[in-house]
Amino acid sequence: MSVEGRVALITGGTGALGQAVTEAFARAGAAVALTRRAGSAGPEPGAGRASHGSMPLLVTADVGNEPEVQRAVQSVVEQFGRIDILLHLVGGYVGDLPVTQTPEATWDRMLAINLKSAFLCCKHVVPVMQRSRWGRILTVSSRAAVKVFPGIAAYAAAKAGLLAFVEVLAGEVRGEGITVNAVLPSVIDTPANRQAMPTADPSRWVKPDEIARLMLFLCSEAGKEISGAAIPIYGRA
Repeated sequence: MSVEGRVALITGGTGALGQAVTEAFARAGAAVALTRRAGSAGPEPGAGRASHGSMPLLVTADVGNEPEVQRAVQSVVEQFGRIDILLHLVGGYVGDLPVTQTPEATWDRMLAINLKSAFLCCKHVVPVMQRSRWGRILTVSSRAAVKVFPGIAAYAAAKAGLLAFVEVLAGEVRGEGITVNAVLPSVIDTPANRQAMPTADPSRWVKPDEIARLMLFLCSEAGKEISGAAIPIYGRA
């Protein structure tokens, strides 16, 4: 599953999932650029990857802000000449809020971070891909987009909207060498989720490395005929 010589832009690349995805794509030969919000905490990218090629390019951007997305995309194009792969990992979760107790600000924030950010990144990356008539776009939705439960209206609506967006965009770029897909994890085995759910069994959760391998397959030549799909990766949860 090689992506040798490809340029990958990874949003949210310094998070737990982002680090696994960055590692997998660097190992498979891609040049990698990562976005991170100004002032955000987290490890510096590139640790442990020096043997897999050049260090990732770090671009500071709020991917919910269109001018910042435009600048980030332009920075990557100036550095590498193109963007072949967009891995949109940015997202957020709020639960345990009935509809009648959900603040408007929470509703807006869930749609902004989970849906608007994907729209803005795709809006400005797709024209770059269209110039070379090759591209792979992957977004991260959630099992909650298709298997809802009480208390997650804002989150589920945003993640379900992302699936509709992916299907629409896939149709718009069909025939241009660009694929657009979404992966649907269940609970991801991250330190934050272990801390938030200390009584759960994390051995049943999906591992970041497993999601990274799925993404790598979809971005390789082996996945070139898959587009507009919502692909579950639930582990044993």
